[in-house]
Amino acid sequence: MTVPTKDDIQKHCRHALGRCLDAFSGISDKDWGKKSTKVWTARDYLGHLTSSLEAEGIPLTRQALAGESGHLDGFRGREAIDDYNDRILAAVRDLPAPDLLERFRRAHEEHLALLAGLTEADLGKPASNPGWDRAGTVRDLFFMCYLHLPGHYQDIRRAVKRLPHWIDASAPDEVHFQMDRLFHFMPLIYWPDRGGDLHASYLFTLDGDGGGQWTLEIADGKTEARPGATESADLEMRMRPALWMDLSTHDVNPAWAVVSRKVHLIGNASLAMKLESLFRVT
Repeated sequence: MTVPTKDDIQKHCRHALGRCLDAFSGISDKDWGKKSTKVWTARDYLGHLTSSLEAEGIPLTRQALAGESGHLDGFRGREAIDDYNDRILAAVRDLPAPDLLERFRRAHEEHLALLAGLTEADLGKPASNPGWDRAGTVRDLFFMCYLHLPGHYQDIRRAVKRLPHWIDASAPDEVHFQMDRLFHFMPLIYWPDRGGDLHASYLFTLDGDGGGQWTLEIADGKTEARPGATESADLEMRMRPALWMDLSTHDVNPAWAVVSRKVHLIGNASLAMKLESLFRVT
């Protein structure tokens, strides 16, 4: 798998941040208060984007660069991630939207400033996150924060429906970078206890601008990802990039997507139903 350079990461992180700032600056107080889920409002998701970077992304990056094992204050394990997110959100939850948006901007600028001072060798240093299945690299910490932006933009869009779909407003190279980083990141968030003795290969074929093919291999309690197709996939899932994002953010019901032929399954269709639990983050 091609490893993005520092310039690649800077380009896409800064562009994603700019898109969010432009979109979020036009949201009214009334819209920020609208429910995105039964529990969180649009403003809560903005608060999550801010508090998770302040309490998780930036500290973990600094720890990795210092050669330390990643640790988070008050983190009680992967199964308790939702409780952890609620607790760190509480620190910013009551801020007015303009103040929260400014704090969001400052946190991301601080993280990008860390990136600007790094070498390619620095980006390859080992990094860990107590929420991951295994160690990664400093690059992966930046990818984690990058992927947060489009994912939670879509959560905010669920409440503020006038915002364009992230993929529909993306150039093909942006779409491909996002999809490539997402599949690269999935092995880090695999749940081996949920997979058990599962041995399976998934081929994802994303048709359309910015798409491509990626393979996930699950065996011996871990997952490996690579670009391109495998000749012996147990299941091929074929769809457009926007639909894959909608499935990942729970905006589309998987069963409906299959029945309506938006997703084409070739092979062992039962494997598709396992994905959500095997790679669930929150």
